[in-house]
Amino acid sequence: MDASTSTAPIKAKTPRNQNRAKACSHCRKRKTKCDGKRPICTQCHARSKPGFELVCEYPMVGQTRKRTLEESISTLERRIRELERAESDEDVVRLYDPSNYPSTRSSPFGTSSNSPSSSSSLLLDASPEPSLFTTAFQEEIPIALGQQLLQAFIPHAKSFGFFLNLRRFISETTLPLTLGDYSRPCPGLICAIYLIGLHLSGATEDEESAFLSRALLHVSNVLSSSHPLRLIHGTQAEILLSTYFFRTGRILEGKYHLSAAVSLATCANLHKLRSGLSMGPFVPSVMGMDGHSLPDPKDFIEEGERINAFWTVFTMCNCWGVGVGGFSSMMFESYGSRIDTPWPLDMEDYEEAVRKFLAQTPLQPLRLYGPSNMALLSQASVLLERAASLGSSYTNELHSDEHIRYMKTFTAFDALIDSFTSSLPSFSQTYISSPDFVTVWATHLICRAATIKLHNVFTASNAFSRKKVLECAERCVMLGRGMDLTSVEVNPIFGLLWMITGEAIINEISRLDDLNRQTMSLPNWVLEEATILGRVEMVALLEELFLTMELFGNRSGSKIIAYQVNSLREHYRSNCI
Repeated sequence: MDASTSTAPIKAKTPRNQNRAKACSHCRKRKTKCDGKRPICTQCHARSKPGFELVCEYPMVGQTRKRTLEESISTLERRIRELERAESDEDVVRLYDPSNYPSTRSSPFGTSSNSPSSSSSLLLDASPEPSLFTTAFQEEIPIALGQQLLQAFIPHAKSFGFFLNLRRFISETTLPLTLGDYSRPCPGLICAIYLIGLHLSGATEDEESAFLSRALLHVSNVLSSSHPLRLIHGTQAEILLSTYFFRTGRILEGKYHLSAAVSLATCANLHKLRSGLSMGPFVPSVMGMDGHSLPDPKDFIEEGERINAFWTVFTMCNCWGVGVGGFSSMMFESYGSRIDTPWPLDMEDYEEAVRKFLAQTPLQPLRLYGPSNMALLSQASVLLERAASLGSSYTNELHSDEHIRYMKTFTAFDALIDSFTSSLPSFSQTYISSPDFVTVWATHLICRAATIKLHNVFTASNAFSRKKVLECAERCVMLGRGMDLTSVEVNPIFGLLWMITGEAIINEISRLDDLNRQTMSLPNWVLEEATILGRVEMVALLEELFLTMELFGNRSGSKIIAYQVNSLREHYRSNCI
């Protein structure tokens, strides 16, 4: 090695990552070489397009990525604390969970729901107060809200098919115990009543939908609970939901829940409460449960609730079977079983005289106290179902012997309806403030509707049947005449009965129009004048019926009645105008 070589200075190596700190954020991310030019490096400039220029950013010198993230987190945490401290400041803009954002429509209790902290809210005092939407999904709604929803439901309980002892139910529901405690009713029943109370209070759609979801959730789990009265409470909840869906025009869902009520009543053997027989042949069960799942009633009132439960389901099956199809009380007598449950008493009668009643021979309560209003309603529903079935079974193709048998059955059944109708208590003597007002009204309407359904098939050819149908239709319209019905809530079954009435009147108007067109070419002016006068009377009667239906369809929020009156109007316009 020579001297020149040994004495030459050694050139130090440049560190490979010496310029890493100069690289921009984009080049760091893409792991490409960056020349560090400012304001934009060569790589970012090359990737930029016309109208879109990449933002070339350089990290602060001496600040690591970890440090940058830590500072961002600190900033966010500081902002959260500022917002929490500002909750009581009225001048700040508050942020709320979007899923809890209250509706811009008015609340069901007449106050604006725009403000989460409305001072007139029914909810328990809180800051800020929860909305009805979020309250619906809580395990137990606030006590104040629950009491007000219960109070909204109580005056109209019978109109929704409530068959339990109301005083006992209220005392058990308001116990300071958790939802699901055996001393309280099943959660599904409580939630169904809260839903109807909210509905009657004029809730917004969002609020009502939230409570409906909560009720459906709990009702669907009734059979999976171990509550000793789950079958009775489940039947009551299904009846309430069925009536609610029929009332709101959701027919398919109403039929589904009525079918569920029928299944639960059959499963609990409610149609054989006086039977000492065994189950006998196969009887369908619900969710694998047999018919012996109900414990013995603890007192006479509880047994009365079971009797009334069956006849409520029975009556709904008959009425809705005529209106929408798919139901019949005959289903309780299938599989070789029979109905031996006593006719129902009004709940007040159970409280006062049920001991003597239950000590007598089964099916003899009417001889002791006379028919109760609920028993009369159930019996009227049987007449309606049988009349509709008998009327629809007639055809012109019957043989002579079949025709004779049919007319014999027809005449006997017509006399039975007349006899039963004449035995009903006077509707005009029933006070509108009476809790049985709607029940008595419905019974009278059902009896007249039964006559109409029975004779409808003969109105075109038989003057006697036509006269009888028109007399019943007129009576149906006149029942509510001159009464202040603004505080009355009717069962959606009324809509079905008024539809039967309206169709009968429209058919008569159409018949008179056809007759009038025929007589105009003849010199029989007396007949023509009679048909004109008859048409005027029928049109006036129909308009009065429309007003009654619109009263309940628009004021009470019964969508099915509102839909039915519109259907009748359209039917009238298309056939008679």
